[in-house]
Amino acid sequence: MKLEGHAELPYEAAQVWSALHDIDILVKVIPGCKSMVPDENGGYKVTLALGVAAIKGEYEGNIRVTDAEFPHHYILNAEGAGKPGFVNMEVDCHLEPASAGTLMRWSCDANVGGLIASIGGRVMTGISKHLTREFFKDFIDEMGNHFGPRQN
Repeated sequence: MKLEGHAELPYEAAQVWSALHDIDILVKVIPGCKSMVPDENGGYKVTLALGVAAIKGEYEGNIRVTDAEFPHHYILNAEGAGKPGFVNMEVDCHLEPASAGTLMRWSCDANVGGLIASIGGRVMTGISKHLTREFFKDFIDEMGNHFGPRQN
């Protein structure tokens, strides 16, 4: 499954970068995130509780950031599994200056299997877009709590 999108973030790129790499912020804004702890390999162990359509479950996985070029680009590699199935994904993230702060462009290649794959690509795409909107809304709100009012 391929997904891509963008988000306009009303903060400087360095602030956005900092927030995107802050465990305390990410645990609050990633839908269903229960925990995120650094691992011995420079990545993170993550536990999520999510429901996809009628299929609900807990997932455990790993996240690693690669190809980091502060504050403009990084690749997020994630893999996770639970009773409902598994997901492996790579998200290519680009941050660039914009008139209202920072534009984040991203593209994601995801491989989903098990019971969650049975709900179909169109439904998965819709759910993924909903979770992405929820993430960015909460992310902007949480940035406000850490960095103060939005840039005008």
